[in-house]
Formats: sequence, C-alpha cells, structure tokens
Amino acid sequence: MRICIVTTAFPRQREDGQGAFVYGAARALVRSGVAVRVVAMHSPGSLSREVMEGIEVRRPRYWWPESAEALRRGGAGGLPTTWREYPAARVQVLPFGAAHTLAAARAARDCDLVHAQWTLSAACALAARPYHRRPVVLTVQGSDILDVPGHPLGLHLTRGVLAGCRHITALSAALAQATRDLGVAAERLSVVPNGVDTGRFIPPEDGRRDDTVLYVGSLIARKGVRYLLEAMPAVFARHPTLRLAIVGEGPEEQRLRAQADALGIAPRVAFLGAQTQGAVRDRMQRARALVLPSVEEGLGVVLLEALACGTPIVASNVGGIPDVVTTDVGRLVPPASPAPLAEALDALLSDPCDWERASLAARRRAVAHYDWTRVAAQLIAVYEGVLRGATPR
Repeated sequence: MRICIVTTAFPRQREDGQGAFVYGAARALVRSGVAVRVVAMHSPGSLSREVMEGIEVRRPRYWWPESAEALRRGGAGGLPTTWREYPAARVQVLPFGAAHTLAAARAARDCDLVHAQWTLSAACALAARPYHRRPVVLTVQGSDILDVPGHPLGLHLTRGVLAGCRHITALSAALAQATRDLGVAAERLSVVPNGVDTGRFIPPEDGRRDDTVLYVGSLIARKGVRYLLEAMPAVFARHPTLRLAIVGEGPEEQRLRAQADALGIAPRVAFLGAQTQGAVRDRMQRARALVLPSVEEGLGVVLLEALACGTPIVASNVGGIPDVVTTDVGRLVPPASPAPLAEALDALLSDPCDWERASLAARRRAVAHYDWTRVAAQLIAVYEGVLRGATPR
C-alpha cells in the first residue's frame, strides 16, 4: 500500500515539535509496511525534498524570497493563529494553496490513497483529484472543525471539503460529534486518536521528579494559559518550592509574562520558548504534573506524551481531553476556572499515594490505547476499507 499524506504541519527536521504527531503517524505506518510520501508546508531553512526515516517528504516553495515565507509564524497554533495574529501573512495563503495543490497532484498519482491532515490540505487534495484520481481520507484536528466553520465562508468551504472526502477520521469523540453536526453521516466517520512513541516517552529510570508543574503548547488564547497563571499564586502558597515551566511560543507570550509579573509569581515561572522533542520528553519525565488549561481542544498530543512518561495530568474538561484524562490518571476541571484548577493541582501534589497511583495508571493507559503501533493499525483498517469500497470500522 502506498499512501500520500498531505499536511500543513510537519517537522522541518527530526527534533522539530511542529506537526510531530503527523510525523509519528507516518513513521508508524512505514514500520507497518506502508510506503508513505508526505507533501508538507515549506518554511525558511527547510529542505524542499528529503527522506526522513523511510518517508519521502516534499515541501514545495510558495513565496520568494524563501526568508519571507510567513505561514508558519503561528507556530504550533497553525494557520488559524497566523491568520488572526499576523494579517500581513494572509496574502500568502493563495500562493501556498496553489503550490500545495500542484504538489499533491504530482505526489499522489502513483499512490493508492491520499490522507489529508486538516481541511485546508484536504481542499488542496480534492482540487488535485482530477489529476491524481485517488480517494481522499481526511483527519480533522480541531481548529478546522471548531473555529473555521464559525465564519459563513469557512462554513461553506468546510462542508464542501467534508462532502468531497471518502472518509473522515476525528481525533476524539467530541470532535467526531462536531463533524457530524456539520452534516457528515456516521458511516463516513471514525474516531482515530493521535499516538505516542511509548518506547521514547517513558517514565524516568531513576524515578526522580523535579518540584515542577509543566505546561507544553502554543501561547495562544484558546490554550487558557492565563487561567493557569491566575491559579498559581494559591498553589505556590501551599507548595513553597514548586515552580511552573511553560514550554512553547506564540503571540500571547508578552501578555502572559506581564501577567505573571503583576501576580507576583514571575520568579517562579519559567518561559522556556519552543523546545525540541527530546527536550520536551526530558521535562515531561521530570515534571510532577502536566497542566493543559485549554478552553478548546481537539485532543492534545502533550496529554499522550505525559501519560507515556507516567506524569499525572490536570486539564480542562473540554473537547477531546476527557477521552484521554480519566479519573485514574489525573483530574478534570471546568475551563476558564482558576480556583478549581488550583484546588485540583494542590490535591494531586499533596497526596503522594494518589500521585503514585495516577502515575502508574497513566503509563498503562498510554501503552494500552495510544501506542503508535496500535494507532497505525487503526489507520490501515480505514485505508483498507476505503480501497475496498467498504465502510471502515
């Protein structure tokens, strides 16, 4: 089987965290015997063509000079963040779409199927279909279903893309329901989560943990980091040696730094910027808890990485988060609610026995449900069903 993955997010090099979950899926498919070719977004400094662990990667240029390519300025927040926060970059969307479509047309011709990540890539794959003549499977990731249809034109385009795809996978039950609400019949929809490399993301061998609470993700409004900062004075008061580490970058960073300073907690909050996948793993292994205070979330790959590292989680009870964070591995709190967030963190950190149980359960859950080998098998079942003309299960 030969699969062409078309995506707007993919690592620029092996340790790049942007689109790492798409890379993880591609690697798992290759290990399962599937030939994979990827069409991804170019960015300054990235190679136009390369082979990464058996995956052929093509990144077509879409703007000149290369240094002016701006569509990845939104970081892990992706194109929706770039569109909102960097209006000058919007002029590059149409040239990017043209380059992406042409590359998909060429790359998919000798493949069996196109797997598009996000609706924009699916739109390009569908536009190229008269040339490649292959069925298109779409994975919806979150913002493409939760944000884009909030605008009349976005709603129209999203429904058109969903109608044109042979089958659609969603990362979580909540995202699947949002997709059904846009008119997709249940028989054309499957829930297939992202995965995690449970051989790489592992608990610390020496069992040692730093007195640190960790956030990993984009510094954008929907991630709710402001509510985490509002919660931390109460947590710090109960845990005088605790620190908060914030890994990520984005347009909210300066406002969040100012907020930490205004709250009087800046000396105990470290803004660490974007980190490599190896550095994220190391911090995940040493943290006492991961916090994801999102007000909207498709799934949250960092949750899977925390599980695999045996790191308990405190997260908002929104979107796909409850699919991952069960009561045995952490605690769920209402979104945009600093007081319950502080209480949950305090309770988790104050009970060593409860923490140990959650840590062991987290690792078990990652291996049982989210190992990439398991997820790749689910994707292959979808592909085979589409190619047979059957309803994938």
